[in-house]
Amino acid sequence: MSLVSGGSIAYVFLHLVPELTHYQEVAEEASLPKWMENIDYVTYIATLAGLSLFYAINQLSEKSQEHNKRQKNMTRPSKDIFILEISAFAMYNMLIGYLLVELSGDHALDYIIYFIVFSFHFIANNRILHLTHEDLYTKTGRYILAASVFIGWLIYQLTPTSDLVIAFFSAFLTGGVVLNILNDELPDEKNNSFPSFILGLIFITVLLQLIL
Repeated sequence: MSLVSGGSIAYVFLHLVPELTHYQEVAEEASLPKWMENIDYVTYIATLAGLSLFYAINQLSEKSQEHNKRQKNMTRPSKDIFILEISAFAMYNMLIGYLLVELSGDHALDYIIYFIVFSFHFIANNRILHLTHEDLYTKTGRYILAASVFIGWLIYQLTPTSDLVIAFFSAFLTGGVVLNILNDELPDEKNNSFPSFILGLIFITVLLQLIL
């Protein structure tokens, strides 16, 4: 997990976050609804929305899990929270699939880096969701999340898109990625390995320098 979190954080702060400036420029040049034209840094607000959504879901999941431990002697959250969290992560994975072509660039090496980083990310999310929801995730959740990546890519291939749509989707995804990495992928003090964290960070940083 330390290796994974180091690589993921490097990707976020060296690739996704710097792109927010470009997304904002796209939004400023586009024809937005009047109520949005008066909002400054509208794509950054989309990033905050992505971060806030997954933070809220995480809080609901933790509170439900704690309640079930006290009241029902269960170690996982309720089924309603499971459905909510899987639905949110299905949307999250669909965005990753939808943005594959746009975020990974034009060269084979770009795709390889995108594949490595989000493979790390999927592994970490899979571990956290499995530990949280146990057999519910094993029986159905993981298959829904696996299919949702392909569905997102398929939607991109079969429907028209625009730079503005890509900008807002990418900004929203960036917020979700930042929250999930900081909240779930960074191991606690007892289980972390700083050398592994630095190794993952340096590995992805070097790969990104080859394409940026």
